Amino acid sequence: MKFVLVVHGEVEAGRDDPPLSEAGRQQAQALAGGLRNQTANATIHSGPSRAMQETALPIAVAMQAAMPHLRDELRRPDDQSADALAAAQEHAWSIIEAGKTLLEPDAMLVIVTHDLTVRLLVCRALSMPLDEMHRFSLQPGSMSTIEWRTQPRERLLIASLNEICHLETSANH
Repeated sequence: MKFVLVVHGEVEAGRDDPPLSEAGRQQAQALAGGLRNQTANATIHSGPSRAMQETALPIAVAMQAAMPHLRDELRRPDDQSADALAAAQEHAWSIIEAGKTLLEPDAMLVIVTHDLTVRLLVCRALSMPLDEMHRFSLQPGSMSTIEWRTQPRERLLIASLNEICHLETSANH
């Protein structure tokens, strides 16, 4: 099973719950193109912000998946204290745990959120302390993939991190 963690596209600056900028809309379309026809068994979850939803919708359409499930667990925590980040990590990780038990082994769960939640999830998958979460780069419109494998033993693998080749391909067209 694959968990594709998507950082929403660029947003318009200076607004509460900002929409995607023009560049962000292009990134969302590029993400959709990069994920098109990946699997017939895909589920999409999105955080509640406008940018997350605007990024998730074209992905759902391209993958011929149901409309994205809005998940409060993917909301950016207001408090950035260690305790609040650990709680946010647990909330977001619950989506992955539920996916592992509910979905088929060939399924893909796409999670559209912001860079902080992707960092929290990658740290959890790597058993990495949260104070180390800025040791890797994440860009708007990027994808990171966690694979859950059960053979020869159960384990999580980071298959990709901050993948942006779909953005480069779309910029050339």
